[in-house]
Amino acid sequence: MSLTDSQESYFEENMAAFAALLRAEGLILGTAELLDALQALRYIDMADRTAFKTALRATLVKNERDLEIFERSFERYFIPLTAQAEHLREAALQVEEQKIKLEDAAGELAFKGEPLPLSTEEMLLYTSLPEEQRQNLQRFVQETAAAEKEMMRPLRPLLETVVKGHLRYWHSRKEQLAAGDGGGGAGGAGGISRTSANRESRLRESDIQELQQADLPAARALIDRLSRQLARRLVYQRQRNASRGALDFRRTVRANMRFGGRLFLLRHRRKRRSPLQLLLVGDLSASMKRYSSFVLQFIYGLQTVIANLELFSFADTLEYLTPALKEQAGLEQILERVVLQGESWGGGTNIGASLTELFENYRELLTYRTIVIVVSDTRTVQLDRALPALQKITERVRQVIWLNPLPPEEWFRYRSVQLFSELVEMWPCNTIAQLEQAVTGRLFAATTYLDQEAGKDDQTYRYRR
Repeated sequence: MSLTDSQESYFEENMAAFAALLRAEGLILGTAELLDALQALRYIDMADRTAFKTALRATLVKNERDLEIFERSFERYFIPLTAQAEHLREAALQVEEQKIKLEDAAGELAFKGEPLPLSTEEMLLYTSLPEEQRQNLQRFVQETAAAEKEMMRPLRPLLETVVKGHLRYWHSRKEQLAAGDGGGGAGGAGGISRTSANRESRLRESDIQELQQADLPAARALIDRLSRQLARRLVYQRQRNASRGALDFRRTVRANMRFGGRLFLLRHRRKRRSPLQLLLVGDLSASMKRYSSFVLQFIYGLQTVIANLELFSFADTLEYLTPALKEQAGLEQILERVVLQGESWGGGTNIGASLTELFENYRELLTYRTIVIVVSDTRTVQLDRALPALQKITERVRQVIWLNPLPPEEWFRYRSVQLFSELVEMWPCNTIAQLEQAVTGRLFAATTYLDQEAGKDDQTYRYRR
């Protein structure tokens, strides 16, 4: 079979591409082998697929491993004409099926009869979601339409933000899965250890909101472990920093009775320590639930060293979680109950109303020993009402720490972030590593300060009115 000059040039380009594919698959192939293959093909009928494959195999394959690579790559690259026609038909069918899926997706995500402004890529991502996730999004769209009718205020912008955020989350999950599947680990215990360490590092540094469902058990186990480690460190710090009070004469005499009254051992009074009280207020609105639940779990694990722990959640209004937790209900069950049944779930975020309710109805919990931790992205309705409420709380408690899950590089875009950060300390917490750093650093500073204040007259620190 003879070729024209243009056909021969095109054929050589194809052979060079095939050689590149073989090299990418791991076959050692140089220019000499490729020239030998081109020379061998001059003596066969290239329309004969079997002879063509045999000539290439004879000149390019050197061992059994090369043969396996060659067989796999040849079938992928040199597709028979009949198979090509079949592939074209399948591609046409796929295009038609994709068109139908896009039309169905637009109908399923229609808000009051109008499709949401999603790109083709976002719509295709929606069609690739598991059935359960698609149903959840459909139900959310329907419930938002009903809520807008009842509340008489526009909810479409919020709906679009939530739906697009959900789709971005699943897109990032797929990319992480692809990256994880692409890497090979070493065998043996060392490989398992490295794989475990790499996974923990990924969990610590990944955005909490973007953790996939399969990663949540491992992430929560990591949170529990970090919380226990922090509890042990806090106990050790308080023991190490424990200062002695005045000489306890009675205990000194008793301790030295075995020495015949000679004073070899001295016993001192123990200074009364000011107990640390933590009050956590977590935003459980749609965009914040994952972040707040992780912070709640982290703080909840410190019960062994923080006797006075009060937990609240909010969205529209405030929910007091501590009584239910003292009834031995699990934290996850409490959060689910708040989301499904609580009054604070279903609307926008109203930080001002929640902080006002905290100040007016739970004032006895706000003392000079109290550290208030707020978990929220600061985005709220009635911002002007929220600022005075926060100011009142900061004047009454030891400290207010604001954990913000927004990436720090985006803080400048939000006026609420700038205004709140002028009143309180604000720390990023969109990853587990940032959460650990913020909580650990501030709690160590707080416990050290309270230990130094131990023994001082409590009248100096009356409740701030």
